[in-house]
Amino acid sequence: MSKISTMNLHYTSLSEIDEKVQISKTFFFEKQLKLSHESNPRKKDLEFRKLQLKRLYYAVKDHEEELIDAMYQDFHRTKLESVLSETTKLMNDILHLIEILPKMMKPQKVSDSSPPFMFGKTVVEKISRGSILIISPFNFPVLLALGPLAAALAAGNTVVLKPSELTPHTATIMEKLLTTAGFPNGLVQVVQGAIDETTKLLDCGKFDLIFYTGSPRVGSVVAEKAAKSLTPCVLELGGKSPTFITENFKTSNIKTALKRIFFGAFGNSGQICVSPDYLLVHTSVHSKVIEECKEVLNEFYPNFNETTDFTRMIQERAYKNATESLNSTNGCKILPLNTSIGPNASELCIIPPTVVYNIDWNDSLMKQENFAPILPIIEYNDLDETINKIIQEHDTPLVQYIFSDSTTEIEHILTRLRSGGCIVGDTVVHVGITDAPFGGIGNSGYGTYGGFHGFNTFSHERTIFKQPYWNDFTLFMRYPPINSQKEKLVRFAMERKPWFDRNGNDKWGFPQYFSVSVMIVLVGAICAHFY
Repeated sequence: MSKISTMNLHYTSLSEIDEKVQISKTFFFEKQLKLSHESNPRKKDLEFRKLQLKRLYYAVKDHEEELIDAMYQDFHRTKLESVLSETTKLMNDILHLIEILPKMMKPQKVSDSSPPFMFGKTVVEKISRGSILIISPFNFPVLLALGPLAAALAAGNTVVLKPSELTPHTATIMEKLLTTAGFPNGLVQVVQGAIDETTKLLDCGKFDLIFYTGSPRVGSVVAEKAAKSLTPCVLELGGKSPTFITENFKTSNIKTALKRIFFGAFGNSGQICVSPDYLLVHTSVHSKVIEECKEVLNEFYPNFNETTDFTRMIQERAYKNATESLNSTNGCKILPLNTSIGPNASELCIIPPTVVYNIDWNDSLMKQENFAPILPIIEYNDLDETINKIIQEHDTPLVQYIFSDSTTEIEHILTRLRSGGCIVGDTVVHVGITDAPFGGIGNSGYGTYGGFHGFNTFSHERTIFKQPYWNDFTLFMRYPPINSQKEKLVRFAMERKPWFDRNGNDKWGFPQYFSVSVMIVLVGAICAHFY
């Protein structure tokens, strides 16, 4: 399936890539030149950006069914899953960007009452970065390509988009909708291809920001190449995201918890960067969890075979890597009871949802991110020892999931374990929160986007300070000739005094004495009135 599909994608010629990059750069500067001649550049720019976002919205809306069908052809994704996780979210995000755009583009005032600045005016404006390269992944080929693209356009940039070659039908439809959306020539360029084409883009050194979503291994390559031209990056990566079911979690809620965990672990065939990669279960509830796992799996998948509506692994290599790890595990496996996969499983790239328990940290399923419908379970006794092991083996995950009814325990885990995000009581759904920042930390990436955070990521904050001329008499001490009197004036006018002593204890100053004095006067007045 994958090999045949990939042949249908027309790769952009290497010689054409340089031209597309230059068109993108040229259009940005010509756009800015045109805006500079407007009587109100910011108002005109706002109108232009909103128009492009509206065009993008209708382009997605008009091609939604084609996109959904393309994703089904690429990896057997059901329509419900694509609508739920991609197209609806994308269109809502575009509409939200249009709504918040006037506020986001408005310069923000900054106040500083110290003498050098007290008579001036300071604002911070968010300016466009320039030409943006977006390299998108296969697992959510529409949302993770056009979502960042929408944020980049909202911030006034031009974009070169490199969709994943592993979803060729989807990549083709996206290029079609972007070409026919009505954008001015040069605003959005699409480059189709694989390693050679991506390398060509990264090596050109002409982008003002690179936005990459994918694996940590490739992310490090992107960052290294970007560093050669001092190009800033946003890296949205992955990693092994842990899920805790602790001793302080009600057993009556275990089944509900497992439904939510399986939704994240087996959705999109586990090919989700924020998928619960492994489950850590306290000894006190371990047997109950295993029992409920069997029940929930059979409830979700009463009959699992080649015709089941279940997303496939993206390609044969991904299928082989996952099955090799699965075949090498020393653990006990739980599959849906009525699972029947024929001899063509490898050709279909289909792996049934599988829970594996009675394993340790050295198991084949604990070496790297599984990125497959496989959920290993590790039983634990001591929480701190377990967190120590996570930090040692798989620190800074993209997200962590906690199922506990103890606020103290939840805070304990959050304090010790760094992660890009966290959900207590659910999995995966935090990516749908409109204005919440989404991004990693450490090995799971850096930079965030989502709602206004996406606008900020694709913008540069520029400080503009306007100093009047009449107040130069207040600034004379900075001019030569230098003398001790000027130094004293500078210290007197600008140096703040601490409100704490050398031991870190807060001192009593005028505000505290004033507050107490007022309180004493009020109490005295009340007493005098009544007595």
